[in-house]
Amino acid sequence: MNIPIALLFNIASLIERDAELLATLDVLGSGKPITQAGAEIAGAADIWRYAFALAAGCTAVVKPSELTSAFTLYLDLGRLLLEVGLPRGVVNILVGEGPDVGAPLSADPRVDMVSFTGSTRVGKAAMAAASASLKKVSMELGGKNPQIIFPDADLDAALDAVVFGAYFNAGECCNAGSPVILHESSAGDFLAAASTRAAAVPVGDPLDPDAKVGAVITPIHLEQIERQVEGARSEVVPGGRRLASPMGQFMAPTIVSGVKPATAIAREEIFGPVLSVLTFRTMAEAIAIANDTAYGLSASAWSRDFDTCLTVSRDVHAGTVWVNTFMDGAAELPFGGTEEKTLHFHTGPQTARWLPIRQSGAA
Repeated sequence: MNIPIALLFNIASLIERDAELLATLDVLGSGKPITQAGAEIAGAADIWRYAFALAAGCTAVVKPSELTSAFTLYLDLGRLLLEVGLPRGVVNILVGEGPDVGAPLSADPRVDMVSFTGSTRVGKAAMAAASASLKKVSMELGGKNPQIIFPDADLDAALDAVVFGAYFNAGECCNAGSPVILHESSAGDFLAAASTRAAAVPVGDPLDPDAKVGAVITPIHLEQIERQVEGARSEVVPGGRRLASPMGQFMAPTIVSGVKPATAIAREEIFGPVLSVLTFRTMAEAIAIANDTAYGLSASAWSRDFDTCLTVSRDVHAGTVWVNTFMDGAAELPFGGTEEKTLHFHTGPQTARWLPIRQSGAA
């Protein structure tokens, strides 16, 4: 089916028109701060303007997370797609739980490709289901995304990136920037500064424009985060606790220092506002720590030395490597695991996204 490109552009324009409502729905479903939801809505409009599956003549069946269905239902099944005249049947929305909806979709021979975003556990199940018909599978799964910071780096810019990367969306992000791997000569000062700024990150009502960290998605997940921090057997400064609030489940921005490379908190995805801190002496040791994980989604290198950055970019097993920046991207750039490597270089002054952080009371 040929879908006019102008129609896709019109969808993007409608997303921008209804951005405030869409951001509010996103907040109510996920608990993320309203400012971060707004930025993601803008990114969604960019994606519709880039030529993806519908522009290639494909139809789509979309199965949103059962935890955040309202946003997708309004955006895709609701009036936006129909308002622009998208023919019925081109995009189909199915809601429900994975075993009832996701698994049959993945296994159905009429589906030519499966694109899945979610946990590694469910991704493995989706891939197994898809294997029966040998369909193409594209996965964006969990991540453990190290930031290697060398002593000659712009430490203030790196500090901003570390705080932003660890606590953006309450850490519920596949490319959340943890662990941070610090050279032992600068680790003490950097950790002290990071602890001060983490303690000042405003946590609270996700609908408050001043909030930087909102609610954790479910009470069960909050309990999982707490167990991971408690099992670290390292120094927790600051955070490491839930915050009392009648509005929902909140976790204080947390830093766990003194982490050993073999421990679970250094190697496994936490999916919460928790930053693990490790130290290194040599570049080879830093790269080995960064690669000691089962993920390989993204990483970053911080240094004023170009050769250092290129070596890390080449040797770290990650699909996306940022150099002197973190979590930058664009709709037309690939983002995935180790199969395809994309480098993002930042050569000019770093634009602070979270600094200075205003001191705020807890939720």
